[in-house]
Amino acid sequence: MTPLEFLQLAGIFLAGLVVRLLAFLLVLAVCTLPIIAVWALWTAWQKLRDRRIGLVDLAGLELAEAHHYAPGHTWLARKGRGTVRVGLDEIAGRLLHAPTSVSLPRPGTVLAAGLPAATVNCGGRSASITAPVSGTVVAINQAVQRDPSILEDSRYRNGWLFSMKPATASFLTLPTGPAARAWFRDETARFSHALETELGLLAADGGELVVEAPALLSEEKWQHLVGEFLKG
Repeated sequence: MTPLEFLQLAGIFLAGLVVRLLAFLLVLAVCTLPIIAVWALWTAWQKLRDRRIGLVDLAGLELAEAHHYAPGHTWLARKGRGTVRVGLDEIAGRLLHAPTSVSLPRPGTVLAAGLPAATVNCGGRSASITAPVSGTVVAINQAVQRDPSILEDSRYRNGWLFSMKPATASFLTLPTGPAARAWFRDETARFSHALETELGLLAADGGELVVEAPALLSEEKWQHLVGEFLKG
């Protein structure tokens, strides 16, 4: 075989490899582009939803500024036909870290503001969640009963507890927007100080709260914080 023939064969071989590689990349692109497109649309939709509820980060804790907030660290989101959805803010979530089960009121139950409405169990402990306002339960979130982790993974969106029809429009006076942000900052500082007092620990670097800290408390001290922050 002459050097020229060898170079010709080598060129044909390399050209074949390039064609095969391009074909593979084309097939790969055809298969993955729809997945990438769906992922991009999903991400864009989530960001749009976060903007719509005014999701912000305050010292490592999330707050949805579009919601109203009650003293017992529940939030209320206005829905149609005069109803509101009720969920837990992230300070409540820190106290109720890694929930294992959730008990919710039945539709039709009449709730009184400040009295127990639901129960969240976590780490062998149980805490009552008080109703933020008086009214009647119209629906419950069965998804969080089946999978309580939604309370942490999607706290201000899919992790709502129940919907209710308030007896009055007094919930509109609860803090929202900038007022909610100011209230939440104060509550975060109060919660951090309470943990430091009970545990003798400092908050995490940068002033952010330690997620697992409440789990280090004795039952008595944990119940004291539950009463201080979740009873309103």
